[in-house]
Amino acid sequence: MLQAHQERGSALYGTPLAKLLVRRGQAHSLLSPSGHFRAHYDLTGWDAVNPTDADHSGVPDYVETVTAVLDSVWRFEVDQLGYQPPPSDLGAGGGDEYDVYVVQLGQGSVYYGLTYPDQSGPVTSSFIEIDNDYLDPAYINTRGLSALRVTLAHEFFHAIQFGYYQGADGSWWQEATATWMEEMAYPEVDDYLYYLTAFLSHPERALDSGTGLSRDIFTYGACLFPHLLSQRWHPDLVRQVWAEFGVQQSANLDLLDAILRRTLTRGLDEAMGEFAVWNYYTGSRYRDGYYREGERYPLVRVRDLQVASGGTTSDSGWVDHAGTAYLRLEPQLRGGGVVLGLSLPRGQWESQVLANAPDAVTRQRPTAKLFRLAGWDRYAEVVVALTNQEHSGSAYPYTVTVNHDSGLVDQPAPVVASLAPNYPNPFHPDRQEQTLICFQLAQACPSATLSLYAVDGRLVRRFDLGPRAARAGEVAWDGRDQHGALVASGVYFYVLEAGAFRAAKPSAVVRTSEKEVR
Repeated sequence: MLQAHQERGSALYGTPLAKLLVRRGQAHSLLSPSGHFRAHYDLTGWDAVNPTDADHSGVPDYVETVTAVLDSVWRFEVDQLGYQPPPSDLGAGGGDEYDVYVVQLGQGSVYYGLTYPDQSGPVTSSFIEIDNDYLDPAYINTRGLSALRVTLAHEFFHAIQFGYYQGADGSWWQEATATWMEEMAYPEVDDYLYYLTAFLSHPERALDSGTGLSRDIFTYGACLFPHLLSQRWHPDLVRQVWAEFGVQQSANLDLLDAILRRTLTRGLDEAMGEFAVWNYYTGSRYRDGYYREGERYPLVRVRDLQVASGGTTSDSGWVDHAGTAYLRLEPQLRGGGVVLGLSLPRGQWESQVLANAPDAVTRQRPTAKLFRLAGWDRYAEVVVALTNQEHSGSAYPYTVTVNHDSGLVDQPAPVVASLAPNYPNPFHPDRQEQTLICFQLAQACPSATLSLYAVDGRLVRRFDLGPRAARAGEVAWDGRDQHGALVASGVYFYVLEAGAFRAAKPSAVVRTSEKEVR
C-alpha cells in the first residue's frame, strides 16, 4: 500500500496538474459526532459511495463509519498521545471542521489516501482524500474497514505534522512516523508489515533517504526507526521530535541528534547503534527483547563471508550516512577464533560484533582496528554490523578482513565427555525455580538432545540443543513437562545424546503443594 501526500513546495505545483489538486465540490457532507471533522461525499457519479443506509439515518453507512473512525483517530493522536490539532483552514471547506473528501481512489491509482497542504511554507492547514470503499482490486494487502482505519490514522497524522513543519528535509520522517502511527492506533491491522522488506533489503541506505512523493517505499519501511524509539525508550520521544522540529522549522539529522541527546546519552549515534542490532534480530533470527512483532518481520540483508580453517578472507563495500552493513560468519563448530581487521577510511563509524549462541547473544563494540574473538565455536554465527554515524554523505567505504586462528581458544577442550548430576537434587519445583543439568563434550557434534523420562519410560520433556562444540554446557529444567505442567513427585531420568556419546542420570522431584499433579 502506498500512502502519500503532495507538497506545494515540490515541482508539481506551478504546473497544469496543480490546477487539479484543489478541494472537490461534493454535493453532501456529514459532521462527525465530535464536531472535529466534516466528511464530504457524493451519491452519484464517479466518486459515489455505497448508498446502503441500514439505520435509516438518511446518511450512507460508509460515511457514518468514516466520521466515527475519524473521531477515534483524533481521540488517540490528539487527546491521548498529546499531539497538537492540525491548523484551521479558516472555513475553506465550508466550516472550521477538518475536511475529509470521500472519493474514488481505487481505480487507476496506487494511493489509499492523500493529504494536501493548502499552502506553501513550513506550516499549513490541509485536507484529506480517502477512498469510497477500499474494496477495489487495487487494494491488495489491506481492504475494507481495516484499510479505512489505518489510512485515516496515517493521513490525519500528516495533517498534524503540517501544523509542526512540512519542509522537504523532513519528508522521510513524515512518512516513517505516519506509518508508525498506523500500528500505534490500530495494532491489530499490521499493514505496516508490507513495507519492511523495502527497508530491510537495503540497510546500507541512509535512514533519511527517499521521499513520500515517489513510489520508493523505503521511507515507509523506515517506520522501524520510530518503532525503535517508542519500544526501546518511550513513544513520547516521537512527539518531542515533532515539537522541536516545529520550533526550529528544520528536520535535519543534526537537529534530530540534539533532540535525542535529551534522553539518550549519545543521541542519534546511540539510537542508530541500537537500530542496527534490533534490525538484525527479526524473522527466524528473532530474540526476546527486540521488536514486539519482530518474528513477523523479514530478515535484514547480510553478506555471508566464508573463511577456511587457518585461512583469511576479506570483503569491501560502502554505506551511506546513517546506514548499516552486516557481514556474517559461521564458525561451523571449528575450534579457535578469528581476528577481525576493520578498515574505515572515511567518516565516523560504530562497529559491533554480535556473537549468537543458541541461548544467548554476546554484543561487543570493537574500539581498535583489530578485534580478536576467542573460542568462536561457542556461537552459531558471528555478525559484524558497521553503522556509519555521519549525518550526510554517501558511499562511505569499508573493508573487513577475517583470519581464522585455530590457537585462539578461550578454554581447553574437555578430555572426556561426561554428564554430571543435576543440582539441586532432589529438586523442589514448588519453591525452586530450576535445576541445572551440566555436561561436557570432548568432540563437536552436529546435533544434541537432552530428554527427561519417567520411570515407566514415558517421555516427559525434550530439549533440542542443536549443534554443540567440544566444551561444557548446561540445561536448566523448571520441572515442567512438554505441555508446561509441573510434573509430580518421583524419580526421573535425563538422557544426553550427542554424536556417539550417550549418558543417563537420575533426578528426584519432590512436590510439596497439596494440588500436586498426579
